[in-house]
Amino acid sequence: MDEIVILGGGGLASEVADAVRAFERDGGLVCRALYDDDRRLKGRVLQGLKYAGTIQDYLDGDRPGAACVIGIGDNAVRERLAAELAAAGRTVRAVVHPTAVVSGTATVGAGCYVAAWTFVGPRVRLGCHVVVNVGTSIGHDAVVEDLAQLCPGVRISGFCHVGRAAFLGSNAVVAPGKRVGAGARLSACSFAGRDIPSGTLASGVPARCIG
Repeated sequence: MDEIVILGGGGLASEVADAVRAFERDGGLVCRALYDDDRRLKGRVLQGLKYAGTIQDYLDGDRPGAACVIGIGDNAVRERLAAELAAAGRTVRAVVHPTAVVSGTATVGAGCYVAAWTFVGPRVRLGCHVVVNVGTSIGHDAVVEDLAQLCPGVRISGFCHVGRAAFLGSNAVVAPGKRVGAGARLSACSFAGRDIPSGTLASGVPARCIG
């Protein structure tokens, strides 16, 4: 079995740990440790995983044979860590929950977390370190760029484009063929019936830029 560690010790890390445990039952992955910069976690156990040290310990070469996945929700932190992992030459890998439905023609980038009960449709392209949270669906031919985060229940229609490090809140919906720009934020339960410019905050039904 392949060994993997989780970077992070909070809520998202616990969900990623559950997905890895499901894989472990199927004989595909084994995970026994997590790394987090909160030293108060020393001696504690999260979802059966022992705290092995700080993220810097892992970057410095701890567990040299183990790949990793980032279990941290903050997009900015995830982006910084992704760069540091690349610079350190550490291996990242995607974690896809066994209950997720991922089309055989979809592409899932390294470091992605695809949660339980999600749907990733035909010819979808997920970049690296994308978070696709519980119950999300991504329609055919959509593109979700690196480091974007789709919260629980998000609906991405066909031919949509979600930019780098964009954040879509829980149950947000993007109409077919629309774009959510890089770094944009779409509030929970909002409907994007038109393109959302990069770096803006949009909210409402229909969604309007408010920041």
